[in-house]
Amino acid sequence: MRALAFVLVLVLSGTASAQRYGNTPPRIGAGFELTSAFYSQDVIPDGPALGVRGRVALPINADVSLGASLGVGAHLFGGADDTRFVLSPQTSVIVTLPGGRDAVRYAFGGLGGFLPLSGGGGGPTIHAGFGWAIPLTETSVFVEVNPSLIVGQEEAVPVLAVRTGVIF
Repeated sequence: MRALAFVLVLVLSGTASAQRYGNTPPRIGAGFELTSAFYSQDVIPDGPALGVRGRVALPINADVSLGASLGVGAHLFGGADDTRFVLSPQTSVIVTLPGGRDAVRYAFGGLGGFLPLSGGGGGPTIHAGFGWAIPLTETSVFVEVNPSLIVGQEEAVPVLAVRTGVIF
């Protein structure tokens, strides 16, 4: 968790660098995500989790941004009595990739956490993913694929999140 706090401080300190890049304001995104582990294990609940996520990205230059996001998800498919809620904070470096006429392609990676609000388990995460932002008039629609590795006390669990939403 110390590493997560350190990375969060780095992201927040990126504000000074963002101010040097033409006073570009932070980008704010909000959307939905579907997350699931690849196999049965003891670190997170089995089955998919449906959730919401918000992100703030601070541009460093035209190609690189620092981002911080927080997701809240619920594993609902075990029935009302077995529903488990989780928090999943992430800090990321976001790099815009060249090419793409109708959509902006980007890759991102960083550190985070998977924090169940009940039932134990969870742990720090390492993630790397890619996405597409489709510009509209004043906003953009995004789609992301974000594989992560949750490091539990006794095992590491690969997890896949698929996200969609709007960037303001």
